[in-house]
Order: sequence, then C-alpha cells, then structure tokens
Amino acid sequence: MQVDERGRQSLRERLEAVLGDQPADVLMELLAPPPGDWLELLRGDFSALNARLDQIDARFDQIDTRLDGIDTRLDGIDTRLDGIDARLDAADRRIEGGESRLTLQTAELTKTIVFTGITVAMSTWGLLFGAIAFG
Repeated sequence: MQVDERGRQSLRERLEAVLGDQPADVLMELLAPPPGDWLELLRGDFSALNARLDQIDARFDQIDTRLDGIDTRLDGIDTRLDGIDARLDAADRRIEGGESRLTLQTAELTKTIVFTGITVAMSTWGLLFGAIAFG
C-alpha cells in the first residue's frame, strides 16, 4: 500500500481529534516520511555530514600547520645543539692538549724536585762528613 501526503494529513487530523495536538505530533514524527522525502532527507544528512567533514578537515589543516611550526622550531634547536656540540668538541681538544702539556710539565717538575732533593741531601752529607773529618 502506497502512503501519500493526503493519507498522512488525514491520519494527523484524526490523531489530533482523538489524542490532542502534542501526542499527534509525536506519533507523526515516529512515522516514516513518504518515499519522495527520503531522498531530500538523505541529501540533507549528506550535506550536514559534508559540512562536518569540512570542519574536521579544517581542524586537521590547523593541526598540520602547528606541527610544521613545531618541526621548524625543533630544526632550529637541533642546529643550535649542533653548534654547541662543535664548541664542546673544540674545548675538549684544547683540554686534552692542556692535559698533555700539564703531564709533561709535571714530569719535568718531579725530576727537578727529586734531583734537587738528592743534590741538597748529598751536599748536606758532604758538609756533615767534612765537618766530622776536620772536627
């Protein structure tokens, strides 16, 4: 059985007469719309869905733009860290050069102190033995 708009209107009028306006509206809303309206309802649903997807797409574009900005800032930080790393490597090489010079100087000073100590001890013993021999 095909339902047309005249049948729907007749049903609405009868429901309003028996149940009242508000219950008649509720029942009519629960009934499926006539077949010709389905296409319009689907078009409306698809239009609403398209609008919502466009909003989601715009949000993703905003997120993508923000992520690009973060990526650019991280690249700048990476470049600065590379510069710091190069300066630390240069400082490390200077420290290593200073350590080797310090090691050589320490060895030279140690030899000087040892030989000076031996010379002082021998001189002191020579004077002591000379004083004892002449004494």
